[in-house]
Amino acid sequence: MSEWNPKWLLDEENADIRRVLIQQVGYERICQKLDAIDLDIWREYSLLKIDDAEGIYDRDTGEEIGREAMVLLKMTCPSTGHIHILRVPPEMTSAEAAITWVNHGIHPDKFTVQT
Repeated sequence: MSEWNPKWLLDEENADIRRVLIQQVGYERICQKLDAIDLDIWREYSLLKIDDAEGIYDRDTGEEIGREAMVLLKMTCPSTGHIHILRVPPEMTSAEAAITWVNHGIHPDKFTVQT
């Protein structure tokens, strides 16, 4: 779906439509086209930020009252090079903390290697 434009996310207010846009465009292309900033790197994880990507809306009026960043955790598989990107809370500032959050509070060092 190369005709889908990642910039549409910046103006779309409907959360369901935004979800479809993200699915169709993909986080990797969104990061490229919306100039994601590298915040932090830890091992094979990178924490990325897209400034002013999210509208903040008044619950009563539905009017946009501000904008916040979209923060993403980019994970690169060391053996295959496959890239996977997940959204994390906007207050994340560390790739290590973000992967721990993704793992429901369990630090990656706590996982054992299975053979």
